[in-house]
Amino acid sequence: MRSITGFFAFLPAIVFFVILIVSYFKCNTKTSKDIILGLCSILTFLLLGYYACYIFIVAIEEAEHPITDIRSYKERVNGSRLLKAFPKEIPDDVENIKFKYSPGVLQAGTDISLYYIDKNMTLEKFDKLYKNEAIWIGHINDYNNRPDKQTSPGIQSGLLLNDAATYENANDYVIYLIESYCDNSGYCNHASFLFAAYNEKTNEIIYSSEEW
Repeated sequence: MRSITGFFAFLPAIVFFVILIVSYFKCNTKTSKDIILGLCSILTFLLLGYYACYIFIVAIEEAEHPITDIRSYKERVNGSRLLKAFPKEIPDDVENIKFKYSPGVLQAGTDISLYYIDKNMTLEKFDKLYKNEAIWIGHINDYNNRPDKQTSPGIQSGLLLNDAATYENANDYVIYLIESYCDNSGYCNHASFLFAAYNEKTNEIIYSSEEW
């Protein structure tokens, strides 16, 4: 919706561009053509600056007010690395759906998460979906015992922190960590993760990705 709004906001400038180009090729004098080229250059500079400001303002707005409308889920997920964990579509027979998308601005991280209750899911089914994709499987309290050397309290504390669900029972989730990165600063100043998690006791499912 914002992209459509942005297009129509700049439609008058686009029309003006077309008129200038047509006028340029119809002009017979060099002076007239120089004037039109100058106007095109000025308009291009102003339009690029306007677009940059528009994109920046929209990004800040989305960061401060995350998108939670599940109708925007597919456009945020499809065609991206998120499909390694996230489903292509939200199943029709799930309950209590919660979705959040917040893009990163400046130092803020980009995070996206999906939560729902699927009474038809079992741990065996979930394991078949993600076992071969996961670089680590376990409960959050076991994270520091990962066999690889990329452990960090920064990632551990974020795994079940910024998602759409509440985490009174966070320790009951089996986490399938699909991607994980942490810089060598010692506290994950720049990091990212992607995971899917399932709670067998409550049939809650979480998909989450965060980059900062």
